[in-house]
Amino acid sequence: MKKILIFMLCAIFAIACVGLTACGDSSDSDQDATQDQEAIEEETAAPTMFYGGFGYMGDDPIVGAAYEYAATELPKDYEIEDGMISIPVVDIVDTVKNDDGTVDVAGVFEIYNYKVDGETLMTESGGSYPGKIHLVPDGDYYKAESFDAVADGSEFEESAKAIFGDSYDAFMKAYSDDENLNKLRTEAIQNYVQATGMDISQYQDYGWDPVQL
Repeated sequence: MKKILIFMLCAIFAIACVGLTACGDSSDSDQDATQDQEAIEEETAAPTMFYGGFGYMGDDPIVGAAYEYAATELPKDYEIEDGMISIPVVDIVDTVKNDDGTVDVAGVFEIYNYKVDGETLMTESGGSYPGKIHLVPDGDYYKAESFDAVADGSEFEESAKAIFGDSYDAFMKAYSDDENLNKLRTEAIQNYVQATGMDISQYQDYGWDPVQL
């Protein structure tokens, strides 16, 4: 009788140990799965947040590089005071991937420089820079190597045709589409505000009513 009792106790103990081990394995498995999912989400979000400060929340490194160039290089034509921010507008007309890994991005590139007044971005300066950005690979991303700008004045048409080639008509349509450019401008500001966490609800050009975000 004692042997039977001892045997039963041992069996119960063994079953309990197996159950605890199984629970432990399940917990570890769940934790590993959670960590893997977090890693995937972080990897997916990285490009988005990388370009967010330039007004672009997508994950295309070519488009992101165009925004980065416009946001960092175009403001150099202006006097930017402390506290001002510069947000670009990018309307890409044509993208050509070359055999050597470089990329040519042609389109309309604008820059607007703002002062922060409460929850309003007040436009101080800005301008349009149609042309073609030459990008070179930079790891998983791209960086701008040079920029071919469309000339002003009487040379505008000739230089635009030389830069845009077969995409000239598409360029002229984009260049003259103020409604779409204003839409892209609002979206870029919204993206910038979201990425930086600024408390901004509208922007305003001098002499015009504010535009709600």
